[in-house]
Amino acid sequence: MSKTLISTRSLRKSYGKRNSKFEALRGVTLNIHEGESVAIIGKSGSGKSTLMHLLALLDKPTRGEITLNGHPTAKLRARKLNTIRNKKFGFVFQSFFMNANDTVLNNVILPLKIAGVGHKERRRRAISALKTVDLDDKRNNKASDLSGGQKQRVCIARAIVNDPKVIFADEPTGNLDSTTGDKIINLLFKLNHEKGITLIIVTHDQDLANKCQRQISIKDGRIVSDSSADVEQDDDGDEEIREIVAESEEDDDDDATPDKFEGDNNIDGMLDQKHPVHHINIEDEEDL
Repeated sequence: MSKTLISTRSLRKSYGKRNSKFEALRGVTLNIHEGESVAIIGKSGSGKSTLMHLLALLDKPTRGEITLNGHPTAKLRARKLNTIRNKKFGFVFQSFFMNANDTVLNNVILPLKIAGVGHKERRRRAISALKTVDLDDKRNNKASDLSGGQKQRVCIARAIVNDPKVIFADEPTGNLDSTTGDKIINLLFKLNHEKGITLIIVTHDQDLANKCQRQISIKDGRIVSDSSADVEQDDDGDEEIREIVAESEEDDDDDATPDKFEGDNNIDGMLDQKHPVHHINIEDEEDL
């Protein structure tokens, strides 16, 4: 029986105030289970990317609840959120978010460096990740010298270098031709099938969605269809995630993440940063 990994209840997200207020999500309730491949589909403006950002703990809902392995995430401190995102989540975006003037290897190493992994170990793991995506021979090339498909494979290597439980992919083939896009999708599904990584893909491409085990259709901020019935949760899921969340629940209220904290909660600001996905305070590395 599949384990429930991420749950939402009556999730709402709005932007702006009064006359300029826009409701991106209007009460989304769902469970995502460990090892699933899930497509979140909808037209532009439907709320699908907003939902992914919330599921990935990159943003906070206006109302509603997100739980990870059954534990509420609303009061997680920024340090714990950083730890979960860095160690347990991988991200692949339509835009590559790479340092074009740095080497392929250094782009892949970045999450490990942020997490405080030692030099030799992070190099070993980064090379292993590049071998997984068949780019080991490009490790010393500058990222700017790569084709679009190669850049996206580097992004996948960066996403898997910390052995994540979940990969979030937002329009991962949007900037690629169909042949290259098919190769990227095949690679993502290979990781899903062989490593058991939960795969959550945001897309407007129905052909891509059809490759997933489950399709969740979003329209005007609401789920209008879900191809999979809920599966009952049978245990607490990933032990390390459970411990991270449980430890944070024991912290004093003074240490709880405020309703709006700098950096992590601002998606527009995050996407403008050189390394948006792996934002973390370096001073916290010793606690990871």
